[in-house]
Amino acid sequence: MPFNIYSKLLSFGEVSDAEPIPGIYAWYLRIRPGNKDTETPEDFLKSIKRRTEELQYPTMSMQARGHFRLNMQGDLKHLWYGHEKNKFPDQLIETLSNSEEREMLSKILEFAVPLLTGPLYIGVSKNLQSRLQQHVKLIQEYHESISQLTAIDSSESFENDKNFAGRIVERKINPNRLVVCISYPPYPQFPSERIRKTIETAETLLNKIFYPILGRR
Repeated sequence: MPFNIYSKLLSFGEVSDAEPIPGIYAWYLRIRPGNKDTETPEDFLKSIKRRTEELQYPTMSMQARGHFRLNMQGDLKHLWYGHEKNKFPDQLIETLSNSEEREMLSKILEFAVPLLTGPLYIGVSKNLQSRLQQHVKLIQEYHESISQLTAIDSSESFENDKNFAGRIVERKINPNRLVVCISYPPYPQFPSERIRKTIETAETLLNKIFYPILGRR
């Protein structure tokens, strides 16, 4: 039997359109330069730099131990693409100098998500509609709403959701640029326990493969 998984791509304001059934989902950040961002090469570079800075990996605490009780610790920070120590290449600068190529690049970036990019966050739920609506509420009212919400799936998943929302707020990411891709397993005859087990396995594999930058700590 061919595997025809049912999937949707929803904007931040459309999460209520998700079906209230088990499934897997992933959040993405659109790379969508505006018209003013493409007017000049300088404007385009600033736009790209804002996006790459938003997508930088979190700072990681590191500790190393050696002989004679040598102990070293500190933080590793991601030198994101476009950082002054990881500058854009000459090829990009050359492409942006041509208005037609600049417009073409803008369209490619706009439609790259999610086909050509890695996700911000991957999760599973027994009720995608409720879980995604909770994501939206956490992001929109992060400081006020946390104490008023209860876990949709588990206490661990709720902590992961709060962590994701906090990072969105911390990075000052405009939630209207977020989109979520959701997939429903095409096996309605399977017991919900088997579906849940399978999508949790898929979630683990995808997290290990793509390392979503705003996933669990």
